[in-house]
Amino acid sequence: MKIAIAQFNPRVGDISQNVIRIAEWIEQAKEKGAELVVFPELAVTGYPPKDFLSYPSFVDSSETAITTLSRVAKGIAVVVGFVEKNTTGIGAPFYNSAAVLSDGQCVERYRKQLLPTYDVFDESRYFEPGNQACVFEVSGVRFGLTICEDAWNFPNLGMREYPQQPLDAYRRQKLNFLINLSASPFHLGKPDERIQLFSAGAQRVGSPLIVCNQVGGNDELIFDGCSLVVEPSGSLLWKGQCFVEALEYFDTNKTTQLQPWGGSEAAWLWDALVLGVRDYASKSGVTQACLGLSGGIDSAVTLCVAAEALGPEAVSAVSLPTRYTSSASVEDAQALADQLKVSFRNISVDGLFDAYQNLWKEQELGGLGSLTLENLQPRIRMTVLMALANEENRLLLNTSNKSEIATGYATLYGDSAGALSVLGDLTKRQVYLLANYLHEMRSWIPKRIIDRPPTAELREGQRDEESLPPYSVLDELVVAVVEKGWGKTKLLESGFDSKWVELFCRLHRVSEYKRNQLPPVLRVSRKAFGVGRRLPIAAKMSFLSE
Repeated sequence: MKIAIAQFNPRVGDISQNVIRIAEWIEQAKEKGAELVVFPELAVTGYPPKDFLSYPSFVDSSETAITTLSRVAKGIAVVVGFVEKNTTGIGAPFYNSAAVLSDGQCVERYRKQLLPTYDVFDESRYFEPGNQACVFEVSGVRFGLTICEDAWNFPNLGMREYPQQPLDAYRRQKLNFLINLSASPFHLGKPDERIQLFSAGAQRVGSPLIVCNQVGGNDELIFDGCSLVVEPSGSLLWKGQCFVEALEYFDTNKTTQLQPWGGSEAAWLWDALVLGVRDYASKSGVTQACLGLSGGIDSAVTLCVAAEALGPEAVSAVSLPTRYTSSASVEDAQALADQLKVSFRNISVDGLFDAYQNLWKEQELGGLGSLTLENLQPRIRMTVLMALANEENRLLLNTSNKSEIATGYATLYGDSAGALSVLGDLTKRQVYLLANYLHEMRSWIPKRIIDRPPTAELREGQRDEESLPPYSVLDELVVAVVEKGWGKTKLLESGFDSKWVELFCRLHRVSEYKRNQLPPVLRVSRKAFGVGRRLPIAAKMSFLSE
């Protein structure tokens, strides 16, 4: 049997257009001789729909879409995810459902049973869990149906444990294949983790498992696709493309054992960030972007991502030097912009810096301290950049990295601002990793940008590591505290120098209010700043201070 796996990139909320595209893909699959086409979880609405679900017309449109798509499902079977109303009046108002369409009608419905409500997921807020298995046949081939988390109940593999195990209902059903509709977001290592988890699921049920995963960027979340078919033995029978929307085909009669996707950390990060920026812009209806190009490593990598995602003709880089900006920084910024063929402007803001200081003198507001003067410069720069973004209808990209954000080493309403944080989930090490990758693979980033010691250039002779732990130490502290949840005691027991632990913990404690005001951060790790990390602000982080 030929099965079409529709690695679909929906636009959240654009149900009418999603339905048009789903219908087109159904017709294409039919033309290619497929007998079944599988779409991702909530393909009709896009995932996650969040509080769009509070609008009755939105949910009505989702259910109407199934009626519309049923008419297209003639000569082919279709499995597609949608939002279904819970008409019982008991529990949450909706189901996260999958419809099986065939012969012009909806022949089966399956309701997701395990509803993730942790990290970036909030499904129990909206959905009532289902409690029934779903088995259907196409040309005598028996399929079972699950949705994402339903096949992830394996605490021995690091997943959350649920009291029920939806897979067990399929163990005696003599399935030929189990299907899983997914909207599983990316983080580094996730595609390999899925192979392990779905292999365990296939083994538990005793049949191969077909996984169709959403692709595309939806706000902070990036969905990598990487759909797959895996045997109970763990052998990979088929794999889809990563970070690419595609209608691909799995022939059940032509199975071969494949190797996992592979690829370097830098390559995975690059593909994820490019897709995240591209979709954030296109799904927001914006075609152009801008950013401040300082001549440093972070803005250089951000510019490369933007140029690749949107095209160099759509990107504007702006150098905004003050008296503390070295000539090397301006030269390197210009050289990179020329290499990428993006628009470049050099606008000195030294006059504005002087005007602010003169205002304080004229109004007798007292003297400005050194830290205030440092922070004043990025705030002036952000004012100019926002004005350019407004005038030219551009998306302003933030260039701060995770290590800086974790310590508050990013000025509020200055370099912490913007419409989208491109590198906000990358440690400094990972930024350098990407820079070297781009230098070696494409000769894009000048070597001097990579080799120069990092500096904000907000005062004479400034270096980042005068105010922060060395990045080699800082990055490890960020991973330990933000991603692993370690406290001060655990850090010290693990061998971190107490001097750096004290400094990091203090900086991290006092800067939560800044992180709460960040733009959306593209998520590429297990724990990013943003929707999956919800900390109180007016509180005491005693685990970091005692």
